[in-house]
Amino acid sequence: GKEENFSTHQEEANSTSNEKKPSLSSSEMTRNERTVSKRRLIRQKYAQLSLIFLGALGLIHAFYFARAILIPIALAVVLFFLLAPVVRFMSRWRYVTESVAAGIVVLFMSSLIFTGSYFLATPVTSWIRSAPETFRAAEEKLSFLSEPVGMLDEASEEVSNITNGNEKEDVVKVAIQQPPIISYLLSSTVNVMAGTIITIVLVYLMLAMGHRSINSVVELMPSINDKKGVVNLLRNIELGISRYLVTITLINICLGVVIGFTLGLLGLPDPYLLGIMAALLNFIPYVGPAVGALIVFMISVVNMNTPAEIAAGPLIYLTINTIEGNLITPVIMGHSMKLNPAIVFLHIIFWGWVWGIGGVLLSVPILGILKITFNHFEETKPIAHLLSG
Repeated sequence: GKEENFSTHQEEANSTSNEKKPSLSSSEMTRNERTVSKRRLIRQKYAQLSLIFLGALGLIHAFYFARAILIPIALAVVLFFLLAPVVRFMSRWRYVTESVAAGIVVLFMSSLIFTGSYFLATPVTSWIRSAPETFRAAEEKLSFLSEPVGMLDEASEEVSNITNGNEKEDVVKVAIQQPPIISYLLSSTVNVMAGTIITIVLVYLMLAMGHRSINSVVELMPSINDKKGVVNLLRNIELGISRYLVTITLINICLGVVIGFTLGLLGLPDPYLLGIMAALLNFIPYVGPAVGALIVFMISVVNMNTPAEIAAGPLIYLTINTIEGNLITPVIMGHSMKLNPAIVFLHIIFWGWVWGIGGVLLSVPILGILKITFNHFEETKPIAHLLSG
């Protein structure tokens, strides 16, 4: 009887304690579950962003580390899109296969490049060799501009000497002398030749096997619409890049002729080299014309006497480039390769930092390929619109 009474009292105590504990309603439980799920989603988003950031850093490091191989490959891809229409047109001729047409095109392009390099090697080398003397003479003529800066440096040095005390006489100063420009160019000749050979061989293989390679990629697509989409994408990239490069090359050749002739009339030395420099630098939007105008200014300082003659060369250079960039090229090119100037400038800086001069030259074609590719898919059309400005 005692055990039954004890169990009865224990059940009553448990029931009263359960009644005192607040029970969670279904709405509160649902609210807690939503909070937990939101926190879990936020953590997943942060984890995804961190992985994307780390992956981007790794990709940039890979681009920088493998630039000796990636620059020739990127150049070969751009040249493939440029020359593929020519090879396809020649392959329609009788007894001319795709491999033969690719060989003819690559041999013609290589002979043209090597011939131009051969005839320009001597004047360009002498021009580079005399560049330090030219800049030194320009610095002497512009000493009145650097005198205030020199006085400020001397004053700051005196203040630092007073603050830190005079240097001890037994301190030996060690200066690291940088190699001259010619030594740097000679040391990079092997890399340039190796990259040129890789580019030529790869361009030939891509042009000779281009049709079969495209068919192989198309066959991997699961549906008819996907197959048509891949073909249309490749044709759009080919048409856009070839049209852009051919048009901009012809425009730059005419620009170089006009600038070289005009600067020759002003009396500047080697006007044909200045014209070639202007044509090559104009492949780099915004940055190229500024660099060319600075070089013309330094040459004018050395070879001209009056301030008006010194200012005439760079002003004419910038005026011709401005007319070409804002009037002639937009009228001829239209909106087919219209790109956002700010994004183009940032793209040039990025690829110049990663790949150097090669990246600067390839930055605009790479951006054009990205724009055409993004414009092909519905999901990425806003990005293409952003690149178009």
